[in-house]
Amino acid sequence: TWTLCGTPEYLAPEIIQSKGHNKAVDWWALGILIYEMLAGFPPFFDTNPFAIYEKILAGKIDWPKHIDPIAKDLIKKLLVPDRAKRLGNMK
Repeated sequence: TWTLCGTPEYLAPEIIQSKGHNKAVDWWALGILIYEMLAGFPPFFDTNPFAIYEKILAGKIDWPKHIDPIAKDLIKKLLVPDRAKRLGNMK
């Protein structure tokens, strides 16, 4: 699939870069959702959607201190930019 659609904060890097996508984007979105449920805000946020895309592509996440290390490890594995190495999509 090659369409760009969805909530900007939840878009996987491969969608933003128009590389085509598969079920790996759902694993990415799960990582975003878990982070947002624990932190109260998404890991990549800005009022400008294009700034959100830049943050997603940069991949830097600021971690609130209260996030449990086990949850953080799970989220990190779901938010791997390389979809071939992303948890849930590895062969």
